[in-house]
Amino acid sequence: MLAVIAITVILLTAGISLLAGTGVQSRKTSSDLLAGLIEQARTLAITSRSCVVLAVAEPGDLPGDDERCRLGLFKIPEWPQGAASPTDLRGVQVSRWQTLESGIVLLAGSVGGVMNPIDQPEVTLTYGGTKNLSAKVHFIAFNTRGGLYFPAGQTPIAMRIAEGGYRGSPRKAVANSRGSQGAIAENRLKVGRVMARPYRIDG
Repeated sequence: MLAVIAITVILLTAGISLLAGTGVQSRKTSSDLLAGLIEQARTLAITSRSCVVLAVAEPGDLPGDDERCRLGLFKIPEWPQGAASPTDLRGVQVSRWQTLESGIVLLAGSVGGVMNPIDQPEVTLTYGGTKNLSAKVHFIAFNTRGGLYFPAGQTPIAMRIAEGGYRGSPRKAVANSRGSQGAIAENRLKVGRVMARPYRIDG
C-alpha cells in the first residue's frame, strides 16, 4: 500500500511539473512571437516609409473563431486626419494572421503605471482590398522612424502575456490564477517610445 501511494505521489508531482513546464514554454513561445512581430513592424515602417500597425484580434473579432488570439501586420497608407484616437483604420495586410499558443491570452491592465494598448478601445480595421474584410482590433502603430505612433503619449507601453482563456460575452481575456494569493503566471514586454524595441521586464 505504501509503495502504491509513493508511486501515485511521484506520478502526480511529475504531471503537475509537466503541465507547469508546458505553460512556461507556451508563454515564452508567444512572447517571442509578439516581440518578433513588433521588431518586424518597426523595421517595415522604416523601410517602407509608411505607418505600420500591429493588430491584436481576440476570439470573436475574426471569422473561424477558435478561442485563440491572433496578431497581424498592416500598412496604413493614410492615417485618419486629426485623429489622435481613430475609430476606423483602412490598411493593407502584410502577412497572414499569426496565432498565439493555445491557452495564452494578452491581458489588459497597466504594468507599474506603464500603459497597456489592450486597455485602449477597439477600432474597426478594414483590409483585403476588393474583399473588404474587417475586424475589431486593439493595435499599436509605428511611424516611419521606427518609433511608437499609437497609443499616443510620451511614455513606453507594456504588454502582458499570460496563461488563461477568453470568457464571457463579449469575450475578454481572463488569466489563470494559482494558490491562495491568486498569483498570475505572466511574461511582460515593454516597448520604448522613440525606438520601439521590445524587451522583457518580468525577469
